Amino acid sequence: MLIFSRILALLIIFSLIRLSTKNNNKTISFLRNLYPLLFTAYFYGETGYYNNVFFNNLDNLFIQLEDSLFGFQPSLWFSFEFNNRLINELMYFSYFSYYLLVIIFPLILYFKQRSEFEKYFIIIIFSFYTYYLLFAIFPVVGPQFHFPAEQLNLTDTSFFGKIVKLIQDAGETPTGAFPSSHVGISWIIFIISLRTNKKYLKLIFALALSICISTVYIKAHYVVDVIGGIISAPLFYFLGHKIYLNYHKKQYLLIN
Repeated sequence: MLIFSRILALLIIFSLIRLSTKNNNKTISFLRNLYPLLFTAYFYGETGYYNNVFFNNLDNLFIQLEDSLFGFQPSLWFSFEFNNRLINELMYFSYFSYYLLVIIFPLILYFKQRSEFEKYFIIIIFSFYTYYLLFAIFPVVGPQFHFPAEQLNLTDTSFFGKIVKLIQDAGETPTGAFPSSHVGISWIIFIISLRTNKKYLKLIFALALSICISTVYIKAHYVVDVIGGIISAPLFYFLGHKIYLNYHKKQYLLIN
């Protein structure tokens, strides 16, 4: 299935390239530009196959680190102290907003700022796959998979809780906790919005901040994962930007 999925992905990619070069169809052009975002969802699920290549799960180490830093487990304490239906709904909505952010923001770039789209979309996709690589190097499953069910003390009976549960059941695997790609990608989008469109800056900042909080509340991540996501965001943005500039420099030299 791994081999077949890659053959199928290549067929889709080359078909889109061929179709888009043969005609000026807007739908084909749209799919050719945005298909990498669709692939990230599929390949995230595959990180579960590779997350113990170098080490066994490091959750016990992260739990010890959180005990040393805070004297308790924030992911267990947070929802226990503030567990009510309204806060649950708010936290699950905040977590769900990540999916809206990674879909809607590239669409805004594509339709409103096409000249900037390629550069910043490449940075976003580069960041996704760099996080996936780190998931194999630092295998951490996170509180929701590591702690026993009786310790989780969190219901998902709220409207957005049920939606998040459906998404997790469809594509979530016990992998990918450190560093938090939810947090990292959210702050990378915030950095991009600083440079492209400040109209949505306050909204994106509020969503990115709420995602940091909600990932701990719903036990998707340890606080250390969140810190890792925040620190890695500007680094990945910088590396992605450098790769993009080097690629275009080489393209320019080849043409000239």
